[in-house]
Amino acid sequence: MRFDRIEQLVAEMRQFVPTDIVGVAQFRADLAGLLVVSMAASYESCVKETLVNYATNHHVAFGNFATNNFAKLNSRISINDLNRYARTFDDGVHLRFKQKLTERKRRIDARIGKNIEASYEQILSWRHDFAHAGIRNTTIEEAIVTHRLAKRVLYAFDEAFNGV
Repeated sequence: MRFDRIEQLVAEMRQFVPTDIVGVAQFRADLAGLLVVSMAASYESCVKETLVNYATNHHVAFGNFATNNFAKLNSRISINDLNRYARTFDDGVHLRFKQKLTERKRRIDARIGKNIEASYEQILSWRHDFAHAGIRNTTIEEAIVTHRLAKRVLYAFDEAFNGV
């Protein structure tokens, strides 16, 4: 999974609109909203890529079906959605996803006291709020910290499908 574009956006935001410039709070809030929209879009791409690759590895026709079926996830990538996709493909994949997610969640919670599932859902919630109502309810810094935790849900999802 590649989140390089997110890291590049963050670096550019920090370079061109640093926190110590007076009078840019509103603009930084808008940038934070755009950032979480970008994060959620990259999550959608990761989910699609995982599903299509898994299907294609089984059969080209199955890959074509998955490509067409998941062409528009339209933000349907919540934890419940990920569980549903895993169950749809294979009970073994679903079990692996649940196990990997539970283990990652437990380790990170024990180490730093943060919940990766809650972080993942928070990114999706911020995205929804900004994209549909223009609500600016996070900062660039908070979005970055939350993303660093949230993306671990997608790592578990991908690993479950790839048998890692």
